[in-house]
Amino acid sequence: MIMKNSTIRYLPLIAAILLIVGCFRLPIGYYTFLRIVVCIVAVILLFYPKNKSITYRHIINGLVAILFNPIIPIYLHSKMAWVVIDALVAGWFLFQTIVTLNNTTSKLKEYE
Repeated sequence: MIMKNSTIRYLPLIAAILLIVGCFRLPIGYYTFLRIVVCIVAVILLFYPKNKSITYRHIINGLVAILFNPIIPIYLHSKMAWVVIDALVAGWFLFQTIVTLNNTTSKLKEYE
């Protein structure tokens, strides 16, 4: 999984940081912003790289996009449930960032 645009490679890292910050008590406006950012990042990761086959990454990113969508929000009415979900999704995004950066550096070493 190689993303040529360097900005796209760091989007999951940015979303993970925002999700970790979301584990604290913050105004409701932050959580609306968080939903928008996480949904957009999950949708972007759903389409990059452009594979014809569906993998577990596509399925997980699709579920994250549905869970965090700001248009038809899912309310769990439990801060603790959202803290667990935020931590899991942050871990998922960190995993994707690490895999993407490792693949990029290994591909760059092949060209040297």
